[in-house]
Amino acid sequence: MSRKKLYRIVIEGMVCAILIFILVFFVGFRVKKVIIKGNDFYSDKEIKRMILDAPIAKNTILAMMIKTEEKTKDAQLIEKVTLKRKNMSTLEVLVKEKKMIGYFDYEGKYANFDRQGIVQIFTETPIEKVPYIEGLDVKEVKQGEKLKGVNTKKLNSILSVGKMLEKAEEKPDKLVFNNMKQLVLYYGEIEVRLGNDENMDEKMNRLLGILPQLEGMEGILHLENITEDTQAVVFDNTKKDDTDTSEDENDIKDAEEETNEDSGEAIKENKDKKEKEVTGKETEKNKLEVTDGTDSADTRTEKEE
Repeated sequence: MSRKKLYRIVIEGMVCAILIFILVFFVGFRVKKVIIKGNDFYSDKEIKRMILDAPIAKNTILAMMIKTEEKTKDAQLIEKVTLKRKNMSTLEVLVKEKKMIGYFDYEGKYANFDRQGIVQIFTETPIEKVPYIEGLDVKEVKQGEKLKGVNTKKLNSILSVGKMLEKAEEKPDKLVFNNMKQLVLYYGEIEVRLGNDENMDEKMNRLLGILPQLEGMEGILHLENITEDTQAVVFDNTKKDDTDTSEDENDIKDAEEETNEDSGEAIKENKDKKEKEVTGKETEKNKLEVTDGTDSADTRTEKEE
């Protein structure tokens, strides 16, 4: 075989290899699926428009070169975006949004602030799972700056409680300072009185452990004087039962008259079972003492700011 023919074979082989590489690179690694995770405030469509608007985003290898910090610099609630290649044709976008502690009314809009007390964004409507803060009395608000003119103790209380609630599945609807300048949380029809700032870690731990037991109930959860030594938490159940229980009471009375001692014990066991259903599966520290709310003494501490 002549040298000239050998050179031609080598060159043709290299050209074929390059063509195959180009074909695999641009066809085999073409983005066919995008998975977006971690976004609550921004929609998938908005994230794609921000991050994947460049031609290189059509290739799972070239997409790794996208400067996400530059792409999201104008998005107030995005802290970080990371791109990952799941496989040849699938791109994963991991979004880390800034967590908002709460929001309040300001000049016809809602001012949302983070765990440092910095106002991050003004919105026309509330952000989902961000509680409303009542009683802050903010005098001046600027985006990107810490809240000014707010009572320091009040702000610290909100930020402290807000940080503890970040990982909780259920967020309160609103946080309110009552007339004794103490923080109260509202979960629908449940009012949670926290009292002063003492033992706040213990109070919040009890609250998160007890909340599932209060599903469908109405009333006041007293956490004002909770310490590590407190055995049971008092809940004043104020929900009125509109059902007529007179027939049930008559049936129980008749049953007691007609049955023997063994059946009486069975009724008692059934009653105990119903009581356990109300309080739920409780640990010793999350034991709930439910009252009917008719004699719900205000157990808030008298200590004021």
